Amino acid sequence: MLDLAIIGAGPAGLTAAIYAKRKGLSLAIFDSGSSGGKLNEIVVLENYPGFVSIKGLELAEKLREQLTNLNVEIKEFCKVKEILKEENGFKIVADCGKVSAKSVIIATGTAHRKLNAKGSEQFEGKGISYCATCDGPLHAGKDVAVIGGGNSGAMNALYLSKICNRVYLIEYMPKLKCEEAYLRKLKDANVKIITNAEVFEFFGKEVLEGLRYRDRVSQKQYELKVSGAFVYIGLKPNSELAKKLGCSLDDKGYIEVDQHMSTNMPGVFAAGDVTGIFQQLIVACAQGAIAAESAYRFLTD
Repeated sequence: MLDLAIIGAGPAGLTAAIYAKRKGLSLAIFDSGSSGGKLNEIVVLENYPGFVSIKGLELAEKLREQLTNLNVEIKEFCKVKEILKEENGFKIVADCGKVSAKSVIIATGTAHRKLNAKGSEQFEGKGISYCATCDGPLHAGKDVAVIGGGNSGAMNALYLSKICNRVYLIEYMPKLKCEEAYLRKLKDANVKIITNAEVFEFFGKEVLEGLRYRDRVSQKQYELKVSGAFVYIGLKPNSELAKKLGCSLDDKGYIEVDQHMSTNMPGVFAAGDVTGIFQQLIVACAQGAIAAESAYRFLTD
């Protein structure tokens, strides 16, 4: 039986694995996709201590290198289907097999919220995307829209403005919600900002050709011809495994933890965006470190 199973190989899970391995714990770390989590989608980081600027993919690779040096294998593209409570620990049931562990860290992160608009499902993957770094190059030289004026929307609009002909940044509220640093950059970029706008329809034939939105003040409707639409309207927690196991969730579905990253279930800890606590990279890494230390103490006290 392993000492620890870590579910999720984003920044929180990877950091937890580094700290746990250095403590001498035997462990397995699983991810349903590629390791790095949301880091793989971040164009550039400018608020992570120690780096004036670094690409998300580059930082993810540095984390993977640390684990390789510690002889930790990341089980990528191995979805955990269930975590079962056993007499002396937990059984992890995954696509790539089953393991038993005395403790668990759930670091399953979040998923992008989807826009409730006509045609959103029809054109997902056919013009509608949730990752500008992944799909932005497909629209080089064309007009695109970014929906959502928070930090993620602003950052990705700035990225797209360098490769696309025109970028429309569409925000539902009266003003953008991003940080002032992004607002200053947007003023000088090839980005048209549209606020108080509700996107209600995507249209096209086989692929996306445009969208329609409604001005929330005048109720007048407008149409934009775009080949791509990148949606950044918030996140929802991937907490289904935790809920099924019996962990307490808050009213938004995030896993409830104390200052030690402990859940209500002995031996089960949570870290990263799935806890809903100030969803920033530095916080996810810190929570991963705390969760690993707490798991170590649980196993050794």
